[in-house]
Order: sequence, then structure tokens, then C-alpha cells
Amino acid sequence: MTSLIIFCAIAIMSLLVVSIANQREERLRSRRIRMQKLKMRVDELETLLIHLTHLLENPDVLIQINDEIVDMYQAMIDLDASLPYLEAGLNTAQQRGSQFSANQPLTPRRLLESDAKIALAQKHLTEAARVIRHRQAHAKISMEEMQLLVRELSYQHLMVDAISMIGQGHKQMNRSNPLSAQAYYKKARQHLISSTHSDPRRHQMIKELAEMLDGKRTSISATIMAETYLNPDAQDQQTDQLLDDILDDE
Repeated sequence: MTSLIIFCAIAIMSLLVVSIANQREERLRSRRIRMQKLKMRVDELETLLIHLTHLLENPDVLIQINDEIVDMYQAMIDLDASLPYLEAGLNTAQQRGSQFSANQPLTPRRLLESDAKIALAQKHLTEAARVIRHRQAHAKISMEEMQLLVRELSYQHLMVDAISMIGQGHKQMNRSNPLSAQAYYKKARQHLISSTHSDPRRHQMIKELAEMLDGKRTSISATIMAETYLNPDAQDQQTDQLLDDILDDE
């Protein structure tokens, strides 16, 4: 009888040891999976930041996405503080956030030359909006902040199309093909008119496109379209400067 009791006790202890080992292994496995997912998401968001830098006019959205990266690095450190590269990544993200917070205006490059590039840029803007909504859902930003940032992303989504069309029109104008240029300007104007976005910059661009079609101006104001390098008037200025340089040489 004593032997049976001892055998049962040993069996129970063995089962407890196995159970504890299994639970520990499951916790380690869950932690590895969680760590891997966080690493992948950080890589995705850092790539997204690179693309968004060329699509936005102010750094507010970049600051929020970078803050999301900082939070993820902190979560990874909480999971495993023994990995030195996590601390280095966190420091880099924090320094980048300080640079964004300096409120330096960005120089957007929304003038894209193919439908594929336009679609990809708009995909990045849509993904940024998801990140902003995610942060609001987790109480990282207020509802008002979220609405302002998503509204700005929606405006830039519209601008990628409109500015690319205007740029194509400028190219045609610079090639002395005003009829084709006007077709692009009309298409851009109609695209803006069909939008319901309430941003006053949209209304101003519609007004200026109408003036371009009437021959009253040659390009959009730089305050609402910073991509001026294809502007017909910019081309004229470059030509004038080249002529001045030639005359000076003579």
C-alpha cells in the first residue's frame, strides 16, 4: 500500500513537472511569436514613414506613426530586455521623433508619373490613416486629433491624383502642346470638383485651374502645389537665366 502511494505521488509530481514545463514553453513560444510580430510591424511602419515623408506637407502624421514605433520598441523591451539592439532602435526612433517635432515643413513630391505609382502612394496614405485610427482606439490620441489627421491624409490622397494630372499638363505645355495640356488641367479640375473634401485648399486649386484654362495664369500657387519644377513659368525663368548667362559670357 505504501509503495502504491509513493508511486502515485511520483506520478503526480511528474505530471506537475511536465505541466509546468509545457506552460513555460508555451509562454516562451507566445513571447517569441509576439516579438516577431512586433519586429515585422516596426519594419513596416519605418518603411511607411519613408514613403510618407514625400507625400505630406507637415510632420504631424509622421510624429504619430513614429510614436507608434516607439511604443512597439518599448513593448519588445518589456518582453526581452536582454536584446541590446532594441534599446538602440528605441533611441533612434526617439531621436527621429524629436526631429519631426521641430515642426520643420516637409517638401512633398506628389507629382507622380504613372498610375501604379499614384496607386502605391495612395495605399501608403490609407495605411497611415489606419495607424492613426488604431492609436485613437487605444487612447493614444483624442478623437479630435484623429479626425484632423485623417482629414489631412484624405486631402493628400486627393492631391496625389490632382497634382500628378496638373504635372502632366505642365509637361505638355512645356512641349508646346497647349491642347493636350488643357485636357489634363480640365481632368484635374473635374477630379477636384467631384470630391466632397471641405479643405479650402481644394477650392483654391479649382479656382486657379479655371484661371489657367482661361489663360490668366500658367501654374498653381506654390502655397498649394509645392511641386513647381515643371511649371511653365519656371521653365521660362530658366530659359531667361540661360540667355542672361550667354549674354554675360559674350
